[in-house]
Amino acid sequence: MLVQQVKVSDITDESSAQTYLDQAIMTTFCRVLDTSRLSPAVVMRLLATALGATYREVAAAHQDGQCPCGWCPLPAIDIETLRSSLEDAAAPKRADDLGAMVVAGRA
Repeated sequence: MLVQQVKVSDITDESSAQTYLDQAIMTTFCRVLDTSRLSPAVVMRLLATALGATYREVAAAHQDGQCPCGWCPLPAIDIETLRSSLEDAAAPKRADDLGAMVVAGRA
């Protein structure tokens, strides 16, 4: 079964935002891997570097409190949260984890 593509206009909550980002990153990863002939490990490292640079740039823009969103970066906590999220997402999922199972049908 093909997964329905999520467009930017479809983003309404955290779940749809996650799906959109998952698709965008996988598409970007595959394009870079295919066109560059770099190894998957190198492309993954480059993705992690890009995410870190994005954090640094967005955090710098929020340091002076000019953004109305109210986010106040806390680099030590934020970076640990990013590291932990990466580790959790990259770790193999247990076969008996209901949250990781693919839906086979509907009840």
